[in-house]
Amino acid sequence: MLKIVEIAKAWIAAANPTSEQQIIAEYRASVCDACPKKAYNDTIDLYYCSECGCPLNKKIFSPVEGPKACPLAKWEK
Repeated sequence: MLKIVEIAKAWIAAANPTSEQQIIAEYRASVCDACPKKAYNDTIDLYYCSECGCPLNKKIFSPVEGPKACPLAKWEK
């Protein structure tokens, strides 16, 4: 999947997730909460992945399945 397509789909899903997308996103967020690559930008009040630079509130809705969606392969779902 092209990266721009992945990003667009994640932003769309984040705006109105299905119940399945919400469950996956909550699992991914819990993994990110314990990750040392989770960073915070206080200028824009946003948590992001310091490995890939993606905002976590959108990245967790990536349509890519499992470990391929996380740059560190930490997500099982």
